Amino acid sequence: MKKIDITLHLYDEELEVTIKENEKERYMAAADLVTQKYNAYTQAYQGKKNDHTIALMALLDIALNAITDGK
Repeated sequence: MKKIDITLHLYDEELEVTIKENEKERYMAAADLVTQKYNAYTQAYQGKKNDHTIALMALLDIALNAITDGK
């Protein structure tokens, strides 16, 4: 399988990754989801929680949805 390098935009970061060519859309969608969740938690908790805690809250939300969808 051919591998490609892509740059993902996650919130305010650019992340370069090497992936299988056929997985590009999945990675792009995942980066969009992470950004959306992080933005939602930032809007709700900015000034109340630090960035690290907001990131953990977004990760927990994504993980819970993945576990629930997997059942």
